[in-house]
Amino acid sequence: MLDTYKTFAADCFAGRTVLITGAASGMGLETARAFASKGAEVVMADRDETGLDRYGGELRESGAKVHTVAVDVSNPESIDAMFSYCDANLRHLDNLVTCAAIITAKRIFEQDWAHWQRVHGVNLLGTFFTVQGAAKRMVENSSGGNIVCVASDAGVHGGGGLIADTAYAASKAGTLSIVKSVARELAGRKVRINALNPGPTDSPMHSHIEQSLKDRIAGNLPMRRMGRPDDMAASILFLCSDAASFVYGAALDTDGGSMFR
Repeated sequence: MLDTYKTFAADCFAGRTVLITGAASGMGLETARAFASKGAEVVMADRDETGLDRYGGELRESGAKVHTVAVDVSNPESIDAMFSYCDANLRHLDNLVTCAAIITAKRIFEQDWAHWQRVHGVNLLGTFFTVQGAAKRMVENSSGGNIVCVASDAGVHGGGGLIADTAYAASKAGTLSIVKSVARELAGRKVRINALNPGPTDSPMHSHIEQSLKDRIAGNLPMRRMGRPDDMAASILFLCSDAASFVYGAALDTDGGSMFR
C-alpha cells in the first residue's frame, strides 16, 4: 500500500466493518484498499460488477476480508438489497463511506429535466437513502458507528460547466446539508456523520477533463497539484478513526487549498 497510510496503525480497524459505495474505481476503490490494509472487513458496493470482481479478488488474494455486492444507488430496491446482504454477512455495520456519484459538466442551457433527475438520483437521493439505511442499523448497535459522505468543493463554490455543472454542484451542496441535518437528528445516538470535501482530484471520475486543463487546474492550486485518490482515502480513514471521535457534523476540506483561492 501507499505510504500515505503509514500514520495509521496496521490494525487500527481490526474487528471493524465498513461499507463503501462506488468502490469499483477511483476514490471508492482506494478507500477500500486503505481500510483493508488496516484490518477492516470491507464490503465493496458498486454497479460495476466487473470492477468489483477484479479488485475485490485482488484484495482477497492479499489476505483481506472483502465482500462485493452490486448496487445501483439510484434504485431504492437495490439499496435495500445491499443492506440485506450486509445484515446477512456482517456481525454489524461499523462504518459507511458514500463514494457513489456521477460528475457532469454541461452548460446551463444544455441541462434538461432528465439530466437533473439522473444526477440527483445518484448523488443526492442515493446518498440520503444509503445514509438512512446505515444509520438505522448503527443506532441499533450498542457501539454506534461512523458515516462519511463524499461531497465536493463544488458544493461550496459552485460548478460552472467546465469541470462540474450546476446539477452536480447542487447535488453536492445537498450532500453537505444531508450531513448537517442527519448530525442534528442523531445527536447523542453514538453515530458520527461527517463530510469530505475533495478538491480537483485526478481520478477516473475526472476522465472527461483534458490533460491540459488538469495541468492548468494544478498550477492554480496552492499545493500545485491535483489531489489523488489516496489523499482522499487517508482523510476518510481519519474521519472514521478514534482520532476523530470529537469531529461531528463537519466537512473536511481535502482540496489542496482550492477553497481559499
